[in-house]
Amino acid sequence: MALALIDAGGRVISGNEAMAATAGDGWHIGMLPGQLAVAESEGQIGRAVSAVLSGGEARTVRVALRCRPDQVQDMRVIPLPPLLGAAAMLTTRDIREQERLERQVAASARLQAVGQLAGGVAHDFNNLLTGILGLIDQMLESDPDAPADRVALEEIRRNAHRGARLVGQLLAFARQQPQRRHLISAQDLVDELRPLLLKLLGPAITLDIDSTPGRLWVMADPGQLEQVIVNLAVNARDAMAGHGHLAIRFHDVLARDVPALGHQIMPLVDHVGIEVTDTGSGIPPDILGKIFEPFFTTKPLGQGTGLGLSTVYGIIKQSDGFIFAQPGPDGRGTRFEVYLPGHPPEEHAPERPAALSAPPPAGPLAVLLVEDEPSVRKVLTRGLERKGCRVTAVEDADAALALLRQGIAVDILLSDVMMPGMDGVTLAMHTAQLRPEIRLVLMSGYAELPRHREAKTLGVRFLSKPFALDDLMLALAEARLPEG
Repeated sequence: MALALIDAGGRVISGNEAMAATAGDGWHIGMLPGQLAVAESEGQIGRAVSAVLSGGEARTVRVALRCRPDQVQDMRVIPLPPLLGAAAMLTTRDIREQERLERQVAASARLQAVGQLAGGVAHDFNNLLTGILGLIDQMLESDPDAPADRVALEEIRRNAHRGARLVGQLLAFARQQPQRRHLISAQDLVDELRPLLLKLLGPAITLDIDSTPGRLWVMADPGQLEQVIVNLAVNARDAMAGHGHLAIRFHDVLARDVPALGHQIMPLVDHVGIEVTDTGSGIPPDILGKIFEPFFTTKPLGQGTGLGLSTVYGIIKQSDGFIFAQPGPDGRGTRFEVYLPGHPPEEHAPERPAALSAPPPAGPLAVLLVEDEPSVRKVLTRGLERKGCRVTAVEDADAALALLRQGIAVDILLSDVMMPGMDGVTLAMHTAQLRPEIRLVLMSGYAELPRHREAKTLGVRFLSKPFALDDLMLALAEARLPEG
């Protein structure tokens, strides 16, 4: 509550910190209470104060403050006994918490909008890369005895894979990166990373890893959690200009201790805390709220993509966790705090891979390919046919269902997920009902399968774009029949 005391002359004689923060820059001792409000509301407060000082009862007025003219709030004037040294008290709501929440909501909305854009761009770019990589694989297979051309093609393929990794970072930020979670010890995982981290940091940076085992483990994708630690370490190395100290600490945070962390958005459940602290230059307060945004970087042009921390943010949020940045001890450097939901080690047993419910068909596979992107459809058709498959290619789900109803011979349905009209998951569900003997493989440039649980019950094998032809053939071989 924001409070101020008013003397018999109607002027402010004192106020608490909340009132000073709520009133803004115009706040000062000796001011008239009406000066807190916008010009058109100034008279309302003045009249309320005059009425109370004249012996009236408490008054409440609804006004807009000068520091926030677009928002109306209640301000109450209350008479006080003369013995208290003030004639009246002015009260209103402390808006600091509201402002903090508004900043969080605005930042979250901004990141969500950028994430949606990044996911859409990544989807389209992955389609392009799938076509490029498919053509390269086919050219390399068709002409193995042309060393000069082979060198050029291998270089093109390497650059295409670099592009795929960049898209993966975008997908990580957009929280659409594929995850293969299982129960792991964060301490053990990071301790195994020690040799790699030492090479990345260089000899002039000392590394201190707290390997004390905790009681709780985390449910996470080990490769992605490694990516988080590596990205934070590289970010710290750059901030320390190659000289300093990096410390990685772990601690269990029980549900009852979560409020003491001061992060109100965290749920009251057990967490595993991971702290990464460096002795670098630190993060200026004016850019602290932007560091997780993609492509934001303080590095000179050409020395950073601005995707390192945004990738970390995306992975942590996709893993149901939280990440915060604040100054390090004694104001030196930066400390990143990562919190992931904690689980007892025995809570989850590793899943056993499901066996094929039926043997693969003899002879060439009959594949019904559903892909709306013409270039990808053409490349996949040619690649599958070179591997001995009989391919029927269509551009949407409606055309595929029409063929299935006509009784076309199909061993495997290979479909994109995101298509105009009916999506791939819905098509797979209809296929399972119409032709339960058909195996199902879905592919997508978004990498994280929409409606994952529904698709999983159908026995769907999922393949993220871009992929090599060998990966596609492996997915076709591993596809299993729907359960039940």
